[in-house]
Amino acid sequence: MRIGIDLGGTKVNMGLVKDHQVQGATRRFLISDCRDADDLVAKMKSTSEELLKAADLSWDDLEFIGIGSPGPLNYKTGIVLKTPNLKIVVDYPLGPRLQAVTGIPVLINNDANCFTLGEQKAGVACGQEYVLGVTLGTGFGLGFVYHGHIFNGATGTAFEFALTPYRDGVYEDYISGRGLAKIYTSITGEKIAPEEVTKRAKAGEKAALDAWEDFGGHLAQALITLVMVLDPDIIVIGGSMVAGWDFFYPNLTKQLFSHIHEGPRGHLRVARSELGELAAIIGAASLNE
Repeated sequence: MRIGIDLGGTKVNMGLVKDHQVQGATRRFLISDCRDADDLVAKMKSTSEELLKAADLSWDDLEFIGIGSPGPLNYKTGIVLKTPNLKIVVDYPLGPRLQAVTGIPVLINNDANCFTLGEQKAGVACGQEYVLGVTLGTGFGLGFVYHGHIFNGATGTAFEFALTPYRDGVYEDYISGRGLAKIYTSITGEKIAPEEVTKRAKAGEKAALDAWEDFGGHLAQALITLVMVLDPDIIVIGGSMVAGWDFFYPNLTKQLFSHIHEGPRGHLRVARSELGELAAIIGAASLNE
């Protein structure tokens, strides 16, 4: 039995995992409820205790705790580095601190890596050899699983692609919640939250639909480069922004498949996450595989 932790930009979602399946209900709490990083660790510990108690288990029943955290980070030391999307843990030894207070081994990796691994182990990409994962939410996350294992790179920062220069900024300026809002503002001059853009698109507003279509085009530009380099079997897309799937998917695939080689054009599949919020939990609980 393992505990998987999905540490997001606004909330923490946790669950017990066995054989790539979440056991019982997950538990969550908000980052805003934590005073600092040490308080975050304390809440992770108390929530772990709640999960164990609900399952009539003890700490002795746990093999390890896995954490999927915003990066960049050092997965070997468990230290989160200068992550732009979660200031509370910048330069913080998250893995060692949680291990110290629980007495349980703690493994940590990038949250998008964990999402991708979860989908490869138990989701829409189950059993695939070359899996590119994309998380769309507060930020733009990417992960790559090769033959069932996360591709970490020489320094553990492989696929920290969001801050790559693009147009007048970086990719994440366009491919994220704030990116969608920025695109909408460029069309209308009006500043609204990304959730409102989605609401207006569902109501049929042309500007909102156009914003989502442009969003899909920007995502395609990023993925064209990655497909040309990696030649994956499947691209799995998850995160809160898949709420706009029907609005961005058509232009994403149109632009993507128009600009990649013939081989991947006839082989590659682009799919929506099957596991949703459970993917990163399952992936985090699979970090020793």
